[in-house]
Amino acid sequence: MYTLYIDTHFNLVLAIFKNDDILLKKERSSNYISKDTIPLLEELLNECNISLNDLKEIIVVLGPGSFTGVRIGIVIAKIIAYCLKINVKAISYLEALSLNFEHDIVVGLKDKNGAFVGEFDKNHNLVKDYYYLKNDELLNNKLNINFDNNVDLIKVKQYAKNKDNILPHSLVPLYVKKIEVEHD
Repeated sequence: MYTLYIDTHFNLVLAIFKNDDILLKKERSSNYISKDTIPLLEELLNECNISLNDLKEIIVVLGPGSFTGVRIGIVIAKIIAYCLKINVKAISYLEALSLNFEHDIVVGLKDKNGAFVGEFDKNHNLVKDYYYLKNDELLNNKLNINFDNNVDLIKVKQYAKNKDNILPHSLVPLYVKKIEVEHD
């Protein structure tokens, strides 16, 4: 069974799993995720010698991250899943980071203005809602935030087995902070 992994929250990461093993992973730092994702997906499929029709499942990262980037990945996952009538599993980027730990953990993802933060228990359950700390708040917080941003895709694939399938039209981006026009 082939599974497509899509992560466009900041950078572009696509992978194909064959059963539980990574067949091929492609990463690209891109300022144009909207322009680069489909060509990279085509490249990935071609190098794996498979077509979209061979896919049986999609794992998509819902965010948090770039407003546009997250939406691109979700739209692509929705279209493929809907057209092929295949399963979709969703995971937040912070949830994926928490999989690296077997104890309670606070993980963070920095951007230029601050960090997205998620607090998880040892079973990777979110303890309270995700939140955003601005840079000055980061300096004054007493949390021991882990900013290691290495996602273990094998752990994500294993973890996704226990997640519910989501109907493609039910996929929504994970927004943690207000967009600039919503600020006071």
